[in-house]
Amino acid sequence: MKTRRSLIPIIFIIVILPVVLYQIMNPEKDELNDAIRTRLGGSYISLSGGVTHYALEGPEMGQVVVLVHGGTVPMFTWDVVSPTLAAAGYRVLRYDMYGRGYSDRPPVTYNRNLYRDQLLELLDKLNLKEPVNLVGYSLGGGIVADFAARHPQRVRQLALISPVVYNFKTPRIFRIPVLGEFLARIVGIRTITKRANSTFEGTELYPRHANLFAEQTTFKGFQDSMLSMIRSDAIGDYRDSFESVGKQKRNVMLIWGSRDAEIPEEVINTARKLIPNVQFHSVPDAGHNIVFQKPEQIIAFIDKFLRSNP
Repeated sequence: MKTRRSLIPIIFIIVILPVVLYQIMNPEKDELNDAIRTRLGGSYISLSGGVTHYALEGPEMGQVVVLVHGGTVPMFTWDVVSPTLAAAGYRVLRYDMYGRGYSDRPPVTYNRNLYRDQLLELLDKLNLKEPVNLVGYSLGGGIVADFAARHPQRVRQLALISPVVYNFKTPRIFRIPVLGEFLARIVGIRTITKRANSTFEGTELYPRHANLFAEQTTFKGFQDSMLSMIRSDAIGDYRDSFESVGKQKRNVMLIWGSRDAEIPEEVINTARKLIPNVQFHSVPDAGHNIVFQKPEQIIAFIDKFLRSNP
């Protein structure tokens, strides 16, 4: 009897306490629905994978530029870039990928097929049938390269900003079922939130962006979508797509910060070899947060690239 009683604290620590902690530390309190989206505002469209939050700015007759964000920070990534390009005469489309921002978090595998299909269907639903200019940042760079490789007829020109190409480092422990879920809840969400805040820090929109990032983690399905993305081929090897793009007769620009610790120089050099005629810009003293820290340079590069290749 004494032995059984002595086991109770051990069972509590091993089994019950982790379950209690997992429930207590769940930030996902809200369900994204029509009522919440009405309160939040913005434009929404129903696609086969779920509702997608988007913004379409600029003159209707302008060249279409589609801005695709990275793996964790949603479309507010482009809060400075988008309106400036729209004011310059471009028709600018940006959107939240599934699992991010105010778009749905469907219970599916978050792989490159999902993101590629979302982009294709969004273009079709918005009746943007002519070839568009694609701009992708970080994971968005891998996605737009993959999209151009699979749907070359839908792409006019391609701009890649610190793109994921291959060997992007993510903690392997999050790939382990159950344990990954537990650690994501206990430390993972806080870690990526801290990382995001360091990306925004020092910028004019820092408080707003920090609040928006934290807000997206409160909608149900965020954690599952993050884990699924990490465990799928979304953050994987895009070299085949880059090679396909390199064989196309297409203008491609590559922007990279020389202090980028997440996309090292050897990865960028591989991308340059796979796309031999790429227009390359290395930005001194810029890291992986280049879009947030140096938006004016990003805008200037994009504008010059599009105007020099009408």
